Amino acid sequence: MKKITWIVASMLLVGSLSLTSCSDKTKDSAQETVDEAKNDMDENVADAKADIKEAGQDFKAKVKEDKDELKKDIDDAIGKLDRKIEEADAKMEKAADKEKAKWRDRKKELNAEKEELQASWKKAENETAEEWDEFKANTKEKIAKVKADLND
Repeated sequence: MKKITWIVASMLLVGSLSLTSCSDKTKDSAQETVDEAKNDMDENVADAKADIKEAGQDFKAKVKEDKDELKKDIDDAIGKLDRKIEEADAKMEKAADKEKAKWRDRKKELNAEKEELQASWKKAENETAEEWDEFKANTKEKIAKVKADLND
């Protein structure tokens, strides 16, 4: 009976040691998995922040490029308006009184369009990136209107 008790006790001791060591291994494995997941998450967050920063820089560069292009378009349109104003001045000098009134009115229209474009550029310099697309579309419409008016 002592032998059986001794064998059973030995088996219970070996079994409990085996179960305890498996439990420690499982705990270690679980902790490693948690640590790896945390490291992966930290890396993903860092990558996402870098991507967001890069996208913001790309957007700002695009807005700057758009502003430069818009400034060129506005300057071109203002140059054309200036030439048309000079033409109106020249025609007023040669025209009869009735024609002078017509050219004076035309010159006022051209000057108003020029002032509107200049005001648009001043506004463009202060536009934020968030409002840029809407502003750009509105200014492009003004430029198109001026070009259409000049072609008439």
